Amino acid sequence: MEYQYLNPNDHVNKCQSTNDAYPTGFRIAVYSSLIKLVDAINQLREGFERKAVEFQDILKMGRTQLQDAVPMTLGQEFRAFSILLKEEVKNIQRTAELLLEVNLGATAIGTGLNTPKEYSPLAVKKTG
Repeated sequence: MEYQYLNPNDHVNKCQSTNDAYPTGFRIAVYSSLIKLVDAINQLREGFERKAVEFQDILKMGRTQLQDAVPMTLGQEFRAFSILLKEEVKNIQRTAELLLEVNLGATAIGTGLNTPKEYSPLAVKKTG
């Protein structure tokens, strides 16, 4: 075969490996989905905050371990839901940052051997 005209590694794969291209694509897709998830959670949290104000004077029985415990307002319950979601958004955002570290250009075993020097900066520019 005449690889001088079309080399599968140099011209087709462009020095990529499935060990860096697939995980990078996966990370980008998951990160994009998490951004949408955070937006949806924030909308839900804002709804809980509105209900917390609306129901701040409605008394109810607080429950723990499926048993009545102490009185609380329905507004306090909705505020607790809101606070929980706010904390979880922080956890999602912190974890999502880890997805921005990709191994694109690292090649098969992570050394970057046979990858042109300009490849990694260009990959960051194109995917960022």
